Amino acid sequence: WTDTRLRRTLTSCFADPGRAVPRLDARPPPPNARVARKAPRRRVPPRPTRSAPLRQDRIKGRSRTNDAVAAHRTMSEEEKKPEEEAAAPADDAEKKEEGADDKKEGEGGDDAEKDDEKDKADEEAKKKEKSEALTKKMQKLALERQKESKHERLKVIQTDQTSHLSSAKTFQELNLPKHLLDAIFEMGFERPSAIQEEALPRILADPPRNLIGQAQSGSGKTAAFVLGMLYRIDVDEPASVQAMCVTPTRELAVQIVQKAVAPMAAHMTGLKVQLALAGEHIERGKCVDAHLVVGTPGKIVDWLKKKIIQTHAMKVFVLDEADNMVSESGFRANSILIKQKMPKMCQSLFFSATFPLEVVQFASKMVFNPDKILIERGPEFLVLDIIKQLWIDCQVYEGGKLAFLSDIYSLLTIGQSIVFVGTKRDADNVHRTLTQGGFTCSLLHGEVENFERDSTMESFRKGESTVLITTNVLARGVDVDNVCLVVNYDVPVDKDGEPDFETYLHRIGRTGRFGRKGTAINLIADQRSIEVLAAIEAHFSSGGKEMIHNAPADPEALADIIEI
Repeated sequence: WTDTRLRRTLTSCFADPGRAVPRLDARPPPPNARVARKAPRRRVPPRPTRSAPLRQDRIKGRSRTNDAVAAHRTMSEEEKKPEEEAAAPADDAEKKEEGADDKKEGEGGDDAEKDDEKDKADEEAKKKEKSEALTKKMQKLALERQKESKHERLKVIQTDQTSHLSSAKTFQELNLPKHLLDAIFEMGFERPSAIQEEALPRILADPPRNLIGQAQSGSGKTAAFVLGMLYRIDVDEPASVQAMCVTPTRELAVQIVQKAVAPMAAHMTGLKVQLALAGEHIERGKCVDAHLVVGTPGKIVDWLKKKIIQTHAMKVFVLDEADNMVSESGFRANSILIKQKMPKMCQSLFFSATFPLEVVQFASKMVFNPDKILIERGPEFLVLDIIKQLWIDCQVYEGGKLAFLSDIYSLLTIGQSIVFVGTKRDADNVHRTLTQGGFTCSLLHGEVENFERDSTMESFRKGESTVLITTNVLARGVDVDNVCLVVNYDVPVDKDGEPDFETYLHRIGRTGRFGRKGTAINLIADQRSIEVLAAIEAHFSSGGKEMIHNAPADPEALADIIEI
């Protein structure tokens, strides 16, 4: 043990049992000779990512090669080749095993992603159910509130004074067929709204009665006339057109079919519905194969002239947003042409939230002896009191209206909102500015392609887009429950530059649906806009009461004022 060489040898053997023991009588190597040393073992950390196994495999291969060199440092190149060839399949096997492990891990990751997507879908479905339940609850409360003051607001003018028709307090009193009654309750209606109480007995009367009906936005007018159309339809084969509804915009036509006709006709097996909109085509020489047609005036007139729509079996003719449909500045010419094609005994139903006196008078000439349900005590009762109305002077704000609008969305957390702009060019400009600011915006006006208009509205309804920038094309009738803010980027004026009272009312009526609180903001950039807004306020307010309140041009201060 006093031999230093022997002690070092034995110590190294115990430290590494795999090391070959040299002969004790072997001579030490010369001082300048190269001696192959065993490579130190490298500790490989656990794989943090999927790319790590490839790196770890390279490290293992290198360590294995160094061990072979240390154990067979005297082998020639020819002797090494068979061992390397034999080791190659083993390396390939290990790589395949690790590749299989990676594949399993990848499949596990895909499963985890699918589970996450499923959880997200379930969460969104629950949110949607809660929102729908809240909407139904708010709708019920709003309808009850309307009923409380119905006697102060609705005036029924009955042409036949000998008639004993009275309002209906329940849907059961109307003697509806079971399939319609079941569908009404499934839609969440429990009792008729104020307008429905008065309108439905007249709509469903036998013989049919013509009707001009007026009520606030979101009061159930659409459900009333859709119920009237479905009540008169006999589902026959081949289908004959028995009911027609004409609306001013394609968005409103699509909404009527999707949100009213489809759920209310859920139990009417065999019912066929046809949309008459730009882009819809019927084969040459064929007629519309449907019981109910809903569309815009231009397309319907075109199909009537080409005899694509046959009217001999028509029972119900509806004009929605009738004030716009029969006014001189609206679609009067086409509405008259359509009405002239209807059979003499066809029932006519005209509905709108606004009915100026001159429009009522003209509509009364188009319809034979109509009953009228009108809001009696003036235009102030047309405005929903749950909508907070504000005006903001942006003349002193740096960057003007556009900068203020952008700052509103930057600082405030807003659900869904609609921005009404006066011209298509300004709408494009506002859309471009907000999009560059990182907001999820949609654009909709008359020059947008029809398919894109439909997809834009569908995206907005689903909540995929939070801001909708549009012109007056969406001012009327379009109903999106979660809209909590309406911005009048430009105050509404008619073609002569005069205040457009009806358009203002329809615009702000896009919020405050079904009793929900809402806010309407009017942005002012010049003195003329102030004068127009003052005229609108004077038209709708009573006794000089302030209806549209001034708010500071400060987005942060605005957060404490508005209802969103």
